[in-house]
Formats: sequence, C-alpha cells, structure tokens
Amino acid sequence: MAGIGFELKKLFAGRGMIMKIRAYAYASIVCSGTMLLAIVLLLGVQSIANVSGVSEVERERLVVMMVYAMLLSLLLTSGLQMLLSRYVADQLYQDSPERVLPSLFGASLLIMVPGGVLYALFLAQAPEIALVDRALNWLLFMLLIPVWLQMSYITAAKDYKRILYVFALGIGAALGLGCCFIALGLRVTTSLMAAMATGYGIMLVGFMRVLLRYFPAGSGSPFAFTAWFNRTPSLLAIGFFNMAGAFAHMILMWFSPLGEPVAGWFRQAASHDAASFFAYLVTVPTSINFIVSVEVNFYQKYRDYFSAITDGGTLSEITLARTSMATVLHQEIFKLSSVQIFCMVAYAVLMRYFLELIGFTTDMIAMFQIMVIGYSGYAVGNSLMLLQLYFNDRRGALFTTIVFFLVNSVSTAILMNVSSLYYGVGFALAGGAIYLAALPRLIRYVNRIDYHVFCEQPVLNREKKGFWISLAAWLDRRAGTPKSVNQGGINA
Repeated sequence: MAGIGFELKKLFAGRGMIMKIRAYAYASIVCSGTMLLAIVLLLGVQSIANVSGVSEVERERLVVMMVYAMLLSLLLTSGLQMLLSRYVADQLYQDSPERVLPSLFGASLLIMVPGGVLYALFLAQAPEIALVDRALNWLLFMLLIPVWLQMSYITAAKDYKRILYVFALGIGAALGLGCCFIALGLRVTTSLMAAMATGYGIMLVGFMRVLLRYFPAGSGSPFAFTAWFNRTPSLLAIGFFNMAGAFAHMILMWFSPLGEPVAGWFRQAASHDAASFFAYLVTVPTSINFIVSVEVNFYQKYRDYFSAITDGGTLSEITLARTSMATVLHQEIFKLSSVQIFCMVAYAVLMRYFLELIGFTTDMIAMFQIMVIGYSGYAVGNSLMLLQLYFNDRRGALFTTIVFFLVNSVSTAILMNVSSLYYGVGFALAGGAIYLAALPRLIRYVNRIDYHVFCEQPVLNREKKGFWISLAAWLDRRAGTPKSVNQGGINA
C-alpha cells in the first residue's frame, strides 16, 4: 500500500485542477474500482431490463443471480486477497518479481476448482431458471474469482492510466453489448447476463496485460504462496472476517420475515438489499481519502521512523521521528473521521430525495439511513484496521475483524425477528464496534512502537516450519526452481 501512496504523491505534486482531478480519479480506481464497477453495472443492467419490459419475476431472478455471483466469489477470495498482498510485497522486497504472477494463477485455480463445482451444484437447484442463463451466471462467477484476486496485484503495477482505461472499457462493453444483444432479438435476461460476463472477461484480459507489462511471466511453482499459510496464517482469517462482516447482515436478512425465495436456493430481501446497496456508497469518500491523505501524508513519517532505526540514527533522532509519526497519525485519523461524519450526514439527508424518486418507501429510507451510519463506522474502522497491518499488528487486526463479524452477525440475527423498526440496526452496531475495537488498540500499539520493534523480535532468526512450507518447497523443487520458497522467507 505504501507504494501506492508514494506514486500518488507524484501525481498530487502537479499543479492545476486537472492534475488534482486525475489523481483523485486514479485513487478512486485503486481503492474501490471493482466495487464501483459492480455497482454501475448492476444499476445499468437493471435500467436496461426495466426499459426492455422484462417481467418483475425475470428481473428479480436476473438481479439475484448477479448479486450471488459477485457476493459468493468475493467471499471465497477474501481470505486469499489479504494473504496474496503480503506475499507479493515480500517477493518484491526480496527482489523476486518472477515469483509474483505464478501465484495469481495458482490462487485462481485453488479457488476456481472447488468454487466452480459448488456453485454449479447451487445453480442446479434452480431448474425454473433457463439453462443458458444459469450457464452464463456460472461463467460470470468463474470470471469474477481471478478478477477479485487480480486486485492484490494490479496496484503494484502503478500503471494507473491503463487501469482506468480497462475499467472504463469493461463498463462500456458490458452495457453496450447488453443493448446490442437485445436489439438482435435475444432474450433480455440472457443478453444482460452474457454482457456482464463479457465485461468482466474484458477486465480480466486487460488487467493481465497490465500485469505482464510490469511483472515477468514468472517461474517456480504457482502454489509457492501456500507457504504463507504457515508464515502469516492470520491474514486468511483477517481477510475473510472483514469481508464476511461487511455482508453478513444482508445474508441473514434473506432468511428474515422480510426475505423471500426467488428460485431454488436463491433468496432475497429486496427492500433491505436495495437500502444496503445504496448505503454502501457512503464508504467511497473514506476509501479515497485513506489512500490520498493517510498514505501520502502518513507514509513519509512512517518511513522516516523506520529509516532512523535501520540507518543507525541516534536515540534522539528515533524519538523525534516516532513523535512526529504519532502526531501525523492522530491528525490523519481525526481528519478521516471528520470527513466521514460530514459525508454521512450529507449523504443520509440528501440521498433520501433521490431514493423517493426511484420508489423507496418510508421504511426503506429508514433502513438506508440507519445503514449509512453502520457503513460510515465500517469505512473508518476498516481504515484503522489497515493501519494496524501497516505496523504488522496482525493480532490486533484479527481481533478487530472478528469483533466486527460477530457483532454484525449476532445483533442482526437477534433484531431481525423482533420488529421491522430494527432492520439495519445490527449493522449500525457493528460499524461502531469495528471503530471502537480498532482505535484504542492502534493508538496503544503506536505509543509502544519502540517496544514492539526492539523487544518483540526474535534474537535469532528461526526459520518457520510447517506442512504448507514443506509442501511449497517440494512443489518448487518439482518445478525445477533453483531457489526454494523456503529460503530467504520473511517471517515477520
């Protein structure tokens, strides 16, 4: 992440409003591009379906298939995304860029094989949906898996122009092809599902071309990254609990009194899903601000502190760098929280007028406004959790994400059967919980950073051992790699 902030700082150094707008556009794509693409496509596809006169039943099936493909693929890849980010950073630090791309292929295969089988069985339980639509939905699911995983690699390429171009091309192709297929006389649902798959297919190919410009084709076993299952196992849980916590309330509400079956095992809670869908957008300003403000401004002080340690600085120089880093961190956290509070209030108040125009009821608007509070807390809390990982406080980040997941799951499960007045309150509580769990731990950790740096490290570097490290080393030897993944590993 620090590399992203460093590159963006160059963009913000340019003069003129056009340069600033361009930098913010790149930051938006880097931090939340795939999710914004999903939102734009969902809105666009629904609009096309409405204009084309699709029946309400067919429209519900179309939307729920797209949501399930995106959500389930995102949950399946969430744990590996965090671990792969660390693996890529470690390989680049060790000057082994040739080991980066093979891990993308291996991770994709590791999830696509069991994930594809399970999702096919899931789709088989919905015979009322046309076979061709189910096949296209399965294809969309399979394409989304490597696309989500590519996000752990694509920002390392720092080729923001091409990244932005690929996003725009994917959106335009999906919406344009959907209209073309319908004009050619194909069924609307089939046309739109095929267009969605094509759009993400274009993204997959486009991002791979960007990665191949930056990384060599690679060598070694594509499953060498599995050694990190033993080196940094907590990252798997952190990634999963963070993503599962963000969507647990939606899944639980499918089985609430508000939920209803759509086809086979597909369920929805249409009014709650729509409210949650629009409420999520309130997280975008903080996601952008985190990269633009926190990483660009804070990273310099972060680097100064550790440079003072590694470059032989005096005690007074290290103390001064630590104080400066802590001061800037406090300032950036306050700024991050202040901006999010302002966006939360403005968005909750002003967005209701738009929602009324598109048919939201009073109850749906109430759910939306409650969940805006929850997503605002999540946006800041998630940023604080990422800062915990900045300092390698994986234990603190794991605690933060588990608290978030448990509070959301338990409170939503309890309140969804009490009264409709409490719909969304469970997630609002979870948003407050992740913030309150992360902030004190982060501040306390930074205040004791000297202890963590100088006293928690082992006196002698002991090579970690475990099943996954041994398996990765064996796979590397089978692949004929001169340097095993078990050599020179980073254990921090």
